[in-house]
Amino acid sequence: MNPSTQRQAFGLKILNAKHHAVRKLKTEGYQAEIHGNKFWNSSFLIMDHLKRNPPQRALRVLDIGCGWGLLGLYCAKQFNARVTGIDADPNVGPYLQLHARTNQLAMTFEKRRFDQLTKAYLSKFDLIVGADICFWDELAKTVFNLIRRAHTAGVGQIIIADPCRTPFEKLAESCAHAFDHVERIDARLQRPVKATGDLLIVSQR
Repeated sequence: MNPSTQRQAFGLKILNAKHHAVRKLKTEGYQAEIHGNKFWNSSFLIMDHLKRNPPQRALRVLDIGCGWGLLGLYCAKQFNARVTGIDADPNVGPYLQLHARTNQLAMTFEKRRFDQLTKAYLSKFDLIVGADICFWDELAKTVFNLIRRAHTAGVGQIIIADPCRTPFEKLAESCAHAFDHVERIDARLQRPVKATGDLLIVSQR
């Protein structure tokens, strides 16, 4: 493993922008348009939480705003989960599939916006995860509405991680008022990477 082009964390091989396969996708025209140009560290905070609080059974997982898909692939590897990743930017799909092949894992990618996820669609999943998805002001309301639809649809748990941007703060406040079982956890990692932020967890019980 060339440390300048890839690293390993939480059992996954993670390629960076200098890796020849990533560079090849860029030359083929797959240029991320909505901040999906790299792997965002808040995903590690959810991985660490799930490692400490593993699910009790195989899961159907939805990774929202999945980007390169590492968080979903972690769930596939560690919990034998059936994982779907959605992102509004279709150009991140090839990077997700590249990492799936690199790690010999399977994960489905679908181009969808958050407001396209209906209650019927969300009801197919047991766990929803999303990292670094509250980066625009309007996303606070959009993600809250998604969480409300998912909760109504019976999704067991929704976990959102963020470095505490203003939209995330608004989202957390809205969830605290709307749902009975809400946790907010200060999350910090030193190894295998440095990452800080908060987890917002909405559960059925």
